[in-house]
Amino acid sequence: MAEIKFRNEKDGSEFEITHARAARVLADVRRWAEQNGFARVTFWRDPADEHRFWVQLGEDRLNYWIHASTFTEGKHETIEMQLDYARGAQRRSAAGYERFDK
Repeated sequence: MAEIKFRNEKDGSEFEITHARAARVLADVRRWAEQNGFARVTFWRDPADEHRFWVQLGEDRLNYWIHASTFTEGKHETIEMQLDYARGAQRRSAAGYERFDK
C-alpha cells in the first residue's frame, strides 16, 4: 500500500489532513500512486504560503504544487489529473528540462 505523507517544509515535521472531505481525495491519491508504481507520495507545506503543497513522488521533490483546497474541499475529481501533471514534471526533470521550468 502506498504511503501518503504531509510534511512542513520549515522543519520537516509530519502533520495530518483531518478534514472530513479529504478522505476521498487521499484514497484517490493512494490508488493513483499504486497504479503508477510509487510507494510514497509526500506533500510539503510551503512556509511562505500554507495553502501550497509541493509534491514529492518517491524520492523526487518536484517543481509542482497542489493547493490545500484540493484536500479540504474534497476535490477528488481533479486530483488524478494534478498528479499526472506532477508525474510529467518528474519526467521533464529526469530528462534535464527542469532548468527551463523555473
